[in-house]
Amino acid sequence: MKALRLSGIAAGTAGAVALFLFVAHPGRLAAALASLPAASLLAAAGATMAGVMLGAARWRGLLAAGGTQASVARLFAALTAGAAVNNLVPARGGDAVRVESAHKLTGAGRLEIAGTMVAERILDGFVLAILVASGALLSGAGGRFVWIGGGLAVAIAAGGAVALRKRFAKYRDGLGVALLTTAGIWFADVVMYGALARGFGLGLSLGALLLLVGAGNLALAVPGVAAGLGSFELVTLAGAHGIGLGGPQLAAFVLAVHAVIVLPTTVTGLALAPWTGIRPRYRARA
Repeated sequence: MKALRLSGIAAGTAGAVALFLFVAHPGRLAAALASLPAASLLAAAGATMAGVMLGAARWRGLLAAGGTQASVARLFAALTAGAAVNNLVPARGGDAVRVESAHKLTGAGRLEIAGTMVAERILDGFVLAILVASGALLSGAGGRFVWIGGGLAVAIAAGGAVALRKRFAKYRDGLGVALLTTAGIWFADVVMYGALARGFGLGLSLGALLLLVGAGNLALAVPGVAAGLGSFELVTLAGAHGIGLGGPQLAAFVLAVHAVIVLPTTVTGLALAPWTGIRPRYRARA
């Protein structure tokens, strides 16, 4: 069954990547990527890592609400190590690494850590759904994107209230700060998208940026292939075409965005992995 599931994921990913390349035209895609200024790339990477640092600060606040005090630096290491594994293996296997490394670094219980991660997912999903709806309104796309974003926001808020009903009293005092921090995390992504869009000469409005950030990152939240390869590109392209964007630079922009989301965090996580106390274990077999 596991082999069948992995085969299905691999086939779906290969199909998505092939479709993206068919739409993007590899020759034009390579030429457009080569035209991206280094300054835009560095600004985008800096914005991405600022968002990851805000993620560690939010995690610290959620853990503190449960009585666990931890430094942002330690949580940053655990967060990036887990993200690195998620970007390298399918089905969000890095979440287990993140729980175990945070347990070793902070002494917090594994269930408590997992609970904060559920709260994070709910906050992220809610804010991203709001970005889709508000971006659609600001960009003039309206219609289905507003309904999709608004419906997701309501569903996530309701589902979150049910999922965290036993922990709500614990998180209540820090929930407002966590929500504001979540908005800051995704605003950093908006800045990153904007830096790359400017580098490629795309005149994206604020509404278009909000919509693309929301749609693309909601696609990344779905467990599946490592780093959301293929699904991110197709969903983001569909969102861009839905608001009337196009041109040879668009596919290069989408690919560059995905690379900046994945690569800096993965490199940082792998570099900090030894500090988290996670070590591969090998067992001799007779």
